[in-house]
Amino acid sequence: MLLIHLNNEDKVPSKHFRIQNIIMQDSGNTALLVLVIVVILSILFLVVLDICQVFKVREETKNASDAASLAVAQNLLFFEKPDCIKVAEEVTRLNNCILVECICSYDSVTVTVEKSVKFFLIDKFIGGNSMVKSTSKTEVVYPWDEKFNYCDSYRFSF
Repeated sequence: MLLIHLNNEDKVPSKHFRIQNIIMQDSGNTALLVLVIVVILSILFLVVLDICQVFKVREETKNASDAASLAVAQNLLFFEKPDCIKVAEEVTRLNNCILVECICSYDSVTVTVEKSVKFFLIDKFIGGNSMVKSTSKTEVVYPWDEKFNYCDSYRFSF
C-alpha cells in the first residue's frame, strides 16, 4: 500500500511547480506582443500626423485664397492697380502658396491657390508631390450699384 501511495505522489506534480512552468514558458511572448503593439501604435500616430498635415495645409491655402480674392476685390473697388494678377500673386506669395488661377470680372473675383504637403509616412510609400488647392470667390459691390439705389439715398461715412 505504501508503494502505491508513493507512485501517486510522483505522478501528480504540485501546484507551485505547474505555475512556475507556465510563467517560464510565457516570458518571451510578452515582449513580442509589446513590440507588435508599439509598431501598430507608431504607424497609427504617423497616419494621424499625415492627416493633420492635410488639414493644416488646407487651412493655409484657404486663408491665402481668401486674402488674395479680397485684396483683388478691394483693388477693383478703389481702382488702385490695373493688374489684378500681380496683386493676387503677391498676396499668395506672402502666404507661402502658389497662385494657380485668378479670374477677374467687373463684379467678381475668383482666386485658386495651391501648396504642397509634406507627409511623414505617406511620402515613404507614394512618390511625387501632393498638392492641396483652394478656391475663393468674392463679389464686388460698387457704391453706384443697384444695391445702393445708384447712390441716390445712401450716405457714406468714414
